[in-house]
Amino acid sequence: MKFSYDPGVAPAPTLPCPVALSLSKEFITYTHVTPQVPFVSDQYTAPFGPALQKYAIYVAHSVFGNVQVLDGGQSPLGNAKLLLVPRVTSSDLQPPFKRVAVSSGTLGVHWDFNDPKTGQTLFSMQVQCEATHSAHDSKGFDAAFPYVVDDLMTSLTSKTIQRFNASKDIQRLSGH
Repeated sequence: MKFSYDPGVAPAPTLPCPVALSLSKEFITYTHVTPQVPFVSDQYTAPFGPALQKYAIYVAHSVFGNVQVLDGGQSPLGNAKLLLVPRVTSSDLQPPFKRVAVSSGTLGVHWDFNDPKTGQTLFSMQVQCEATHSAHDSKGFDAAFPYVVDDLMTSLTSKTIQRFNASKDIQRLSGH
């Protein structure tokens, strides 16, 4: 399954705080596979990883002023005040069944905010989103899935930025 999530260029950050963003291989290669339901639906593979990578970088740049993007085991530079570590906690894609012509999906990402020197988790945040798309609006039931995935990623991005900006923990730990 192909989809076209692209958040674009991040807006000006709301907190001028240096952070490091650690993107694990599991996160940037995350793939959701739907189970096959005989006589109802095929098995679908949704490669969320590239979109999740764009999402995490966009969110970090939208909220924090200076973002180091780390590949897995890299250590953050000395000026980072927080180490952000996202991971997927849940995903689901449901094809339309019988007379219900709506495809749906859910996606959850857990964010750990760690001390960049010790790696100790200071606090965590879970962000969950849902999306639906009418199969009648697209060319067949299978064609609705890319719309669901795009809506999931857009919703997840918006929700995460809102939650980060409203977090008293983030403001306190970033010195603002």
